Amino acid sequence: MLIVALTATIAFGCESDYLIWIQRSTSADPLYRFIENDKAGYIDQKGRVVVPPTLSFYGNSGEEFHNGLLSRLDAPYIDTTGKSAFNGFDGGDFSEGLALARRVKEKLWGYIDTTGQFVISPRFESNANNHISSFSDGLAMIATEGKAGFIDHSASFVIKPQFLEARDFHEGMARVVAEGPCFYLPKIACASLVQVLGADGGDAWQECKFAFIDKTGRIVSPLRFDDAGDFSEGLAAVKIADRWGYVGKSGQLVIPPQFRYVGEFSSGRAPVVLDEDGGFGYIDKHGNIVIDPQFDEAEKFSEALAVVGDGDDHYWYIDPQGKKAIGEVFATASPFFKGLAHVELISKDNIDRYAYIDHAGRHVFTYVGTR
Repeated sequence: MLIVALTATIAFGCESDYLIWIQRSTSADPLYRFIENDKAGYIDQKGRVVVPPTLSFYGNSGEEFHNGLLSRLDAPYIDTTGKSAFNGFDGGDFSEGLALARRVKEKLWGYIDTTGQFVISPRFESNANNHISSFSDGLAMIATEGKAGFIDHSASFVIKPQFLEARDFHEGMARVVAEGPCFYLPKIACASLVQVLGADGGDAWQECKFAFIDKTGRIVSPLRFDDAGDFSEGLAAVKIADRWGYVGKSGQLVIPPQFRYVGEFSSGRAPVVLDEDGGFGYIDKHGNIVIDPQFDEAEKFSEALAVVGDGDDHYWYIDPQGKKAIGEVFATASPFFKGLAHVELISKDNIDRYAYIDHAGRHVFTYVGTR
């Protein structure tokens, strides 16, 4: 089920993109992309242009500044003036002061600091059986020969490779697949990406079950789930059969599975759908409906405001009581991030106009451009 249009992906085979550029990572810097003459630039929280619109851009996913640097395809890292910081790497976004990187034309990956020096020397492979991730919550997931564990900033395995699949830590907890063999189907359109975990051939006959671990690597509960999200405000969404509920950090159910769809908690609220044909409402941390189901589309709260929509390209912001918080209605609207939200204005002349707005709905920066 899609949430608001801006966060839904448009899939073409195995490629996808977002309808509008927004920060996808909570650790991103407060710099916001805009487009002018088919080139990208960035503004700060006050709407001042800090990186002129001279950069090529590659869709609406990623392209965020982290730790003062932006990872690029054409010039791997640029600084907040738009100038090249250092070259010679294939690399990802910075997180916790480090970025996953390898020297151009070399095979092994390590982690560099914001000066372009390797802090963790290249030693990790990335292929069908070996995976590496950025740091999150102080740890980075490393999978070797099909088993996932976690290293700290010293590159020491604090959780030895033992899980068939693992996601990043959030609030001290990480989702894992502990037992197998099983098959894992990522929630995307590419059926070719089905992974068979814990078996030499394709003979796994059951879907993977998920559990949670703490930072010692301990599985916190014997319960297993058909799907699970990340922890947010002390709760994580979990699926049993075709219904979703929430667990706490003990791994035990706090809100029993009863919903067709759920989102993450923020501001003490989470968006939910009760029935297949029902609308979105919001619950509190006890599972009580606090904003009645009434929206065709809804996002989680961000900075005490949430985007909701009528399913007909009209989006607006509500407060935690469900009241309209900003008077204007938008053609597309993003969650707030460090004081600003990216919106597409409703057009009366077929010209695409965009803006960044503050919590009061004031247009801090506007532009005309492609998505």
